[in-house]
Amino acid sequence: MMQRTTQKRTLIALVIATAGYPLLGAATSLTLNTDAIKLTPAAAVSQMGAAQTAPQVVQGQVLIRYNTDLSAQSAQPAMAAMVTRVTAIGHTGYQLVELKPGFDSLDSAMAQLRALPGVAAVQPNYIYHAMALPNDPQIGQQWGLKNSGQTISNADYATNNPGIAGDDIGIEAAWKHQSDCSSVTVAVVDEGINYTQQDLAASMWNGGSAYPYHGYDFIDNDNNPYPNTGDEHHGTHVAGIIGAQANNGIEGSGVCQKASIMAIRSLSSTGGTTATVTQGINFAVDHGAKVINLSLGGGTLDPAFSDAITNAQSKGVIVVVAAGNESVDNDQTPTYPCNFTQSNLICVAAVDQAFQLASFSNYGATSVDVGAPGTNILSTVAGASQTTDFKNWTGSFHAGSGWGYGSTTTGVPILVDPVPYGGTNVYANNTVDQIWAPFSFSADVQHVALNFYRQGKVSSGDYLSTAVITGNQNPFNGGTLLDKVTGSLTPPANSLPVDQCAAAACTIGFELRTDASGNDIGPLIALLTLDTVAQNTTAMGVLDGTSMATPIVSSIAALLMASKPTATPDQIIQAIETSGTPAPSLTGKTTSGKVVSAINALAKINLSIAPIANINLTVGVSQPVSVTISGLDALSLNATSSNTAVLPNTGITGQTTCTAAGNCTLQLLATAGGTSSVNLTVSDTYGQQATQSFQVTTPTSGGGGSMNLGFLLLFGLIFALYRGLGTQRKTGLGV
Repeated sequence: MMQRTTQKRTLIALVIATAGYPLLGAATSLTLNTDAIKLTPAAAVSQMGAAQTAPQVVQGQVLIRYNTDLSAQSAQPAMAAMVTRVTAIGHTGYQLVELKPGFDSLDSAMAQLRALPGVAAVQPNYIYHAMALPNDPQIGQQWGLKNSGQTISNADYATNNPGIAGDDIGIEAAWKHQSDCSSVTVAVVDEGINYTQQDLAASMWNGGSAYPYHGYDFIDNDNNPYPNTGDEHHGTHVAGIIGAQANNGIEGSGVCQKASIMAIRSLSSTGGTTATVTQGINFAVDHGAKVINLSLGGGTLDPAFSDAITNAQSKGVIVVVAAGNESVDNDQTPTYPCNFTQSNLICVAAVDQAFQLASFSNYGATSVDVGAPGTNILSTVAGASQTTDFKNWTGSFHAGSGWGYGSTTTGVPILVDPVPYGGTNVYANNTVDQIWAPFSFSADVQHVALNFYRQGKVSSGDYLSTAVITGNQNPFNGGTLLDKVTGSLTPPANSLPVDQCAAAACTIGFELRTDASGNDIGPLIALLTLDTVAQNTTAMGVLDGTSMATPIVSSIAALLMASKPTATPDQIIQAIETSGTPAPSLTGKTTSGKVVSAINALAKINLSIAPIANINLTVGVSQPVSVTISGLDALSLNATSSNTAVLPNTGITGQTTCTAAGNCTLQLLATAGGTSSVNLTVSDTYGQQATQSFQVTTPTSGGGGSMNLGFLLLFGLIFALYRGLGTQRKTGLGV
C-alpha cells in the first residue's frame, strides 16, 4: 500500500498520517507545566476570520457635485465661508474642496455641504494604493506569498515564526505580469477535493458532460472526486495553494489567482496503490493537464509508476512531487516518486519562514531539486474544525491518579494521566480514569473526523480507549468505542470517523482503565481536532509538509506556461530551478541550492533575444543590425566582439537604446577583414540573463571591399602622390 506524505494540521487542518510526523515524533520528550493544572468547563474554539478595514480618506477634503452650473454659482457665497480652495476635476462634474479648520468631523462638514441648495452629491476624497495584494482577508497570513516578518496565527511549526521579511516566492511582483493560470490545467492527484469550497468552486477544471464533477475518483471508480467521506482535507488544502480564487473578498489566494484544477482521487484515508495513482496520472495526461501535482510518497522503485511519469513526459506534462517528511537524505534512502529520474519531474523540499530547510523535510543533493515554503501554510480545507486546549474537560478520578491538562515547553496544549506526568511518575493500578468534553456542529456539516497526537505507554492488560456519544454526556456510558490501545502509544493511523457529531452535539472522551498487574508512564494526548466536511464552506487551515511546498512549485509552472505558451517543459523547469533565491540551508541538500521564486522564473522564461542570421560587413562602412529582445522590466543589452581586430567593441554602438521589449538597432563598424562572433546578453531588473550570438565576416581579399582599411588608406595615399607628381610633370613641360 502506498503511503502519503505526512502533514500535521492545527485548528482547521487535517492530520495526514503517512511516512513521518513533522512536529511531534514518538521519541519527543514533552514537559508538563504543572502550575497550570486544573479541571474546569470547556474552552471556546476560536474561528479564523478578519475584519474588513475601513476605507481611508483625506482629512479636510471632500468632492462636491452640483445639479447645474447655475447651482454652483448660487452656492458660492455659502461655500466661501466653509472652504479655502476649490479645484475642478475634469470630465467628472466634481470639484475638489479643501475645507477650513473648525469642523467637528468630516461627516459634519459633508452634512452641511449637502444641505446647500443645488448640491447633488458630496463624498470623501478616498485614498487608494497600488493593488499589491488581492483583497482576500486572510492573505496577510500567507507568508509564502508575501513575507513581511508577520507572525502566523495558530501555527504549529514554531521555528522561525515570525520569519524574515522578503523570504517568500516573489509572487506580488509576478502578479503584475501574470496572475491568471486558467489556460493551464493542473491535476491534483490526491485524496479528492471539496469542490464546493467557496474559494475553489470557480477554479475547478470543466471536463464537459463526460466529467461533470471536475475530475475522476479511482478509489470508488466514478467521475466524482469529492467522496464526501472526510478524506478531502489534504487535497482541498493542496488545491487552495494552487488556485484559491483571488479578489473575491473571502479567505486567501492561491499562487494562481485564477486556475483550472483537475481533481483526481487516487488516495483514500488508508492510502493509494500503484494502480490508483498511475491511473490518476494517465487520466490527467489524457485529458489535457499540463502540470501534475503529486503530494504523496512511499513505495519503492515501481516500474509501473515510473512508466506513468514517462508517459507524461512524452506528452509534454510536468510532474511536481514531494521530497517527503522523514528528515532523511533521499540520495541514501530513496523515496518515490522523488527519486525517479525523468527530466519532466521536479522534486520539492520544504523551507520555513526564514528559508531554512524544515526540520521534517527530506533532502538530497542529486535527487531533490528545489525548496519552497512548507511550514505554517494557510490554505483552503474541506470544512471548519474545532480544537481544544483541554482546560474545560470534565471527568471522574481516583486517589493517586487522574487526568490533567497543561502544555509543552513550546506551548502545545496536552492532556496527561497521571499528574505530574513524566520522570518516575506512573499511573495508579485498579482504576478507571475518564475525561470528556462536548462539541457541537452546524447543520451544513456532513462529516466529522477526530484527529489527535498520542504518545506514552500503558502496561499489558491496561487500555487507553477513545469514545463518542451524541449529546452532552459521558461517552463511556452507552457511547461508541472508537479506539482501544495498549503498550507503546502512537497516533491513530487514520482519522477516527465521528459522524454522530455531524449537524449535532456530541461528546468525545478518553478512558484509562487499569488492572493490578503493573503500571507505566501513561498516555499523553495533544493536537486534538474535530475536522469537518461541509458544503460551501469558507474554512481555511494551517498545514506543514513537503506536500504544501509541492503545489507552490506546480503553481509557478502553470504561471510560466500561461505567460509563455510556446515554452517547452524543459525550458519551464530550467527557469524554475535556476532562477530561485539562493538559500544556504539548501546548499548541498538540493541540486539547485535555491528556493523557488515566481517573479525570477517568470522573468527568466520571458527574457530572450531572437536569433540573428550571420552577416557580411564592409570595412569602414557602418552597418545596422536589428535585434529583437523580450522580457519583463528594465532590460539592458550588452554586445561584445570575440575578435576586436576585425570588429572593435567600440565599433558596436546602439545597445544603450535597447532598454525595452521590441526591436532595436545595433550599428557595426568593422576595421579589418576576418570573422568575429558578436555575443549579446540581455539582462533585466530581476537578475536574469539571456544570450544570443551571430557571426560577422569581413572579406580579406579580392576587389572593392575585400581590402582591409589599412591597405585602402595606403593605396589612396600612393594614388594621391602619383596624381600630384603627374600634375607637376605636366606643369613643368609647359603648354
